[in-house]
Amino acid sequence: MDNTSEAKRKRMMRRKRAMLKRTHRRINVAFIIAFVLLLALGIRIFMINYTHGEEYSQEVLNHQTYTSTTIPYMRGNITASDGTVLAYSEKVYNLILDVKSVTSEDGKYLDSTINALVKCFGLDKDNVKKIINDNPTSQYQKLLKELTSDEIAEFNELKSDKSNNINGVWFEESFVRKYPFSTLACDVIGFASNVNGGELGLESQYDDELSGTDGVTYSYVDEELNAVETTKQAINGNNIITTIDYNVQSIIEKHIKAYNDEKPSKNTSIIVMNPKNGEILGMASYPQFDLNNPRNLSGIYTDEELAAMSDTDKTNALYKLWTNYCVSESYEPGSTFKPFTIAAGLEEGVVHDGDTYECKGFEMVGPDKIKCHSYSTTGSHGVLTLSEALENSCNPYMINIAIKLGNVRFAQYEKMFGFGARTGIDLPGETTGITYNENNMTTIDAACNSFGQTINVNMVQMIAAYSSIINDGKYYLPHIVKRIESANGEVVKDNSSILVRQTVTPSTSKYLRQYLENTVSKGTAHKAAIEGYSIAGKTGTAQKGNRDDLKWIISFIGHAPADDPKLAIYIVLDEPDGTTGTSGSTSDALILARDIMEELLPYMNIYKDTDAPYVDPGDTPEESGVTDIPESTLPKDSNN
Repeated sequence: MDNTSEAKRKRMMRRKRAMLKRTHRRINVAFIIAFVLLLALGIRIFMINYTHGEEYSQEVLNHQTYTSTTIPYMRGNITASDGTVLAYSEKVYNLILDVKSVTSEDGKYLDSTINALVKCFGLDKDNVKKIINDNPTSQYQKLLKELTSDEIAEFNELKSDKSNNINGVWFEESFVRKYPFSTLACDVIGFASNVNGGELGLESQYDDELSGTDGVTYSYVDEELNAVETTKQAINGNNIITTIDYNVQSIIEKHIKAYNDEKPSKNTSIIVMNPKNGEILGMASYPQFDLNNPRNLSGIYTDEELAAMSDTDKTNALYKLWTNYCVSESYEPGSTFKPFTIAAGLEEGVVHDGDTYECKGFEMVGPDKIKCHSYSTTGSHGVLTLSEALENSCNPYMINIAIKLGNVRFAQYEKMFGFGARTGIDLPGETTGITYNENNMTTIDAACNSFGQTINVNMVQMIAAYSSIINDGKYYLPHIVKRIESANGEVVKDNSSILVRQTVTPSTSKYLRQYLENTVSKGTAHKAAIEGYSIAGKTGTAQKGNRDDLKWIISFIGHAPADDPKLAIYIVLDEPDGTTGTSGSTSDALILARDIMEELLPYMNIYKDTDAPYVDPGDTPEESGVTDIPESTLPKDSNN
């Protein structure tokens, strides 16, 4: 390249650099000017907002509309195992009056809207006018609640015709809880309110699952009538499918009512359970209450009694009525506890099938003389085998087993069977009962516990433990919910049966099944026998409180078929009326059990399994009365 060309190239580069510098300066100047202008604008906006902000804000708000409407969720259903709906939510409508709209356009809609409200809903015209006059700017006045779709249909039809000039009325959606069978399984289901959610039973226990999430619609209209609307849909609650069999529940409640119509008791409670998986098929007690009107006491007390009751009295009465006896009450079980004593003795080898023991009518435990129930009748049972001891409900034989086991082992077996602790059933309010532990149980305590006194249990504990000793020792978690499903039917949680522990060996279980069958076929529980079926079980009698009061709890716990249990039943009569109220006879519990099982067994496809005819055991005495025990051994809180 020559010198001329090189000089020319250098001149061109210098001109380009000069142009770039000028351009950068101009951009910088423009940026600074823009920044200054924006800063000035910002300062101006700040000053306007500072000095006239409220005025301008109000002006803007006067030209736009903003609304927010809640979309309520639907609470999930509670159903029986066969799909029968036990609790559901029904959509209802609240009648809302928008006074500001109804009086708009110089009162164009006022008279026609009021007349339509009066015509369709029977509202008082003067009262509606007063509400409008007293609340001229209100956009929300609730006139009526919980109307059905049929009840609002006529008004909606009138409103849809624009020529009727109806404006400023809308219907707010809501849900109300319904229980189609009123009292059925009331203790189990419980009830719910729109305010507090679940308040009792499954409604309370599974409140989080049954509850959903409200949705909302946001609407915004500016001064140009441009509308913006955003909707977040409600999420409905999950459905609860229970283990309750509708027909089983209906059958046991029918018999409870029939019994109490004749002999009203303080409480009559029944549990029916599948011993092979822990499912509760039926659970009921008397008296019952209406789930659709749970605070109504008129069916329990007379008008005179209600009039004499204070508010506190009524509250206490409701509390007692709502208490699920099967779960939340504890009591002395009496002789229904004896199978557990025998099971522990067999497991530890301190007693064997066929072992004999002579009942003298009493047993001395240290200085204390503990009588057998035979003491006041036959004097004694004489020599008994282990099976015969259960058949005749002999107390001294049980005491002998407990003494051989020793206090520590006996207390450990009580704990292993689940007494003194909550079972974990999925219902609220379960009590632990009252037991001793291996550190504080005395010989006299073990002796009295051996035949079911000075120990307190609840019904769920008893039937769960009993089911284990007749089911080869398999203790299943008692439960009342089979699964949880979403609103669209997807399984959220499957409550499959849970094997908690092994209580006894299969060989011990087999012996117990045979002894319990003998107790029904030829022992104190013979009135529970049903021809063609092998029924097994044990009676129980216990006195309440002061032994002089002659207040009794009588019971029967049993199963069928005897050697292949498919059904376990437990009946407790708390302070039954009639002759049982003074004698403590177990007849009523046995007859009630028999009547119920005669219906349940065919329904559950449990077929007759024996050709042996029913044989009346004749002079076999029923268990009646209880043994005198030292006052010092009466139940006390010994869990800690």
